[in-house]
Amino acid sequence: MSTSATTDRGAGDDGAASRAAAALLVVGAAGLFAFIARGVATRRSQRLDERARAWTQARRTAGVDVAVKPVTLLSLPLLVMSATAALVWWLHRDGREAAARTIALTPLVAGVAGQSFTTFLAQRNPPDVGESPTGEVTEASFPSGHTTGVTAEALAIAYVLQQEGLSTTPVAAALIAWPLLVGVTRVYRDRHWLSDILAGWTAGIGVAAAAALLYRLTATRTLERTLP
Repeated sequence: MSTSATTDRGAGDDGAASRAAAALLVVGAAGLFAFIARGVATRRSQRLDERARAWTQARRTAGVDVAVKPVTLLSLPLLVMSATAALVWWLHRDGREAAARTIALTPLVAGVAGQSFTTFLAQRNPPDVGESPTGEVTEASFPSGHTTGVTAEALAIAYVLQQEGLSTTPVAAALIAWPLLVGVTRVYRDRHWLSDILAGWTAGIGVAAAAALLYRLTATRTLERTLP
């Protein structure tokens, strides 16, 4: 067997393992998300949410409030989508179509998922809004849309850039840490309950894993077409 054939087979084995791992992560994230959503619907998560809120709000200071404002501004959907679009354009110009396609689809999938969750799952108001006297939900908070979108896009970008050989350790670390910082900030600013954030992280991880699976499938087909 030639060296090139052995290499191709090894690459195929690695690709199959990566696809299987991504598929398992999608399933695992879906299961964990369902568990959290069930806890919210039955109000079993309420005690944990209230304790987390009380602990966080007791430690708020004016200085930290100022420090977290840039995180809030930089996680606005318009800015995140603009940065993602710029990256997609650059990857497309560089001929990296599988990477560009994957990153372009990730925010769309995250947005559709977020809208579906808001429409079909049990909802409650954010902690800073409080409960209506009539029990009406005036501003759905589950899961955190900011956290879902940022997590999905940051992790998908981190994976794709690493696979394309375009990432560095500081870049990867920043992309992984950013969703954590955004989620914590949302709780700190009293805009979401802890379970909203946990569900947002979980949903974002699931979407990112699906994006990784799409990338692996697309990249594998591209490689097969280019092989002699």
